[in-house]
Amino acid sequence: MDTRLEETVKVLISEDSMEARLYLSSTPPSWGESATDLYTVENIMDFLKEKGVKAGIDKPLIQSIIINKLYDTYHVIAKGKPAVNGTDGFFTYHFKTQIDNKPKVQADGSVDYRNIEMYESVTKDQEVVTYTPATKGSFGYDVKNKFLSCIPGKDQTALKGEGFYVSEDGNHYYSNLTGKIELGQDNSLRITNTLEIKTDVDMTTGDVVFGGDVIIHGNVMTGTSVRCKGNLTILGSVEEANIYAGGTIEIKAGMQGGHKGSVVSDADVWGKFFESTSIHCKGDFHANSIMNCDLFCESNIYVTGRFGIIVGGSTTCSGNIEATIIGNLSEVKTMINAGTNPNTITEISALEAEIKDDENKLEKLHEVRRKMNQITNPTDAAKFQETLEQIENSITALSAELKDKSAVLSQKLFLISTYSSSKINVMKFLYPGVYITINGLHYNSRDTFTNVTLKDTGGQVQVINNFS
Repeated sequence: MDTRLEETVKVLISEDSMEARLYLSSTPPSWGESATDLYTVENIMDFLKEKGVKAGIDKPLIQSIIINKLYDTYHVIAKGKPAVNGTDGFFTYHFKTQIDNKPKVQADGSVDYRNIEMYESVTKDQEVVTYTPATKGSFGYDVKNKFLSCIPGKDQTALKGEGFYVSEDGNHYYSNLTGKIELGQDNSLRITNTLEIKTDVDMTTGDVVFGGDVIIHGNVMTGTSVRCKGNLTILGSVEEANIYAGGTIEIKAGMQGGHKGSVVSDADVWGKFFESTSIHCKGDFHANSIMNCDLFCESNIYVTGRFGIIVGGSTTCSGNIEATIIGNLSEVKTMINAGTNPNTITEISALEAEIKDDENKLEKLHEVRRKMNQITNPTDAAKFQETLEQIENSITALSAELKDKSAVLSQKLFLISTYSSSKINVMKFLYPGVYITINGLHYNSRDTFTNVTLKDTGGQVQVINNFS
């Protein structure tokens, strides 16, 4: 280093040694010669190193200072690199980890008791949690080239629980099923397709909508509704409520629908009793008694037990009906329908006519397409191609529609063949006032019968005594 620079060059290092400033003087030195001739990048770099500045030096800036004669002021010509500590790993939850199950006050001041949050729902394969791994951090240095260490972040323990799967890198958690999700106090993740409600379902809990099974330990009160995609079990009773399940419905203590309540199931329905309720089930129906209900069952009906009675209302099924008692001594009007519904025959005829008409249309479209494909040099090629594409689209759409209609027709024909032999079995009493229809054939009970079976015997409903 040229010692003459000591008189005209100054270096200031910050207290934390993370910054260095350079000062070049324009004042003539004591030896009388111009000091600026000594201001070269190499000399200044040597000077800085001699003063302890060894890292983070901005060499292009020094060159600029010299070239542009930026003298008599301090310039930051060196900076250290701070150490950056690593960040701890953390989970991002894509669901509400805390449920506010308090009723909401609406804009008009009223309280919404219907739409109360009881749980957080998720769907199958939905990402529910994302984990961001810890970072190691980065080391640093000061202008004196002193090493600055960093503290690495800490990774979190993987989540434990049930009902989810994790990506290969361990950073993405997905739901294994459609259901409810909750985060435990021990940070465990639990996803189940069963929702258990320990209390009654009423205006304080709000309506229930769930994508899996539901178990209600209490009652379902008037003015509420319960909808689930799985099985529904109600350990208590049901009042004037609306019930739907994609699976089986079981009502342990029965239902008093008050002509406002309804039960709809895509599978079986079980219950102690049903009174003044609208019921539709695609599977079998089981109860101890049905009173003044509007029941439509797509399979079989079993109203059994010591007092297994059907009285009042309309009871319809595609299969068989088995009951202990139908009607009562007061001869309350009771409608019983079994087997093939005349409406189904009408629907089949209409569907067959539609299919025939569509087949004719499809045949004509194929003929038009065949003729167009024989044309080699159309006058308007663009218009010709557009028309041909429209025909192709029409053929595709009509073919798909025909396929769907044919499937529906096959299903209806299958039901007719399956339930054409439907019968009604009454194990104890069939009372007067019962209007019976089997496969479209009518029979009015004007007497009291004991232990009989009613069935279609080729054009009429026959009452067969089971004792004989």
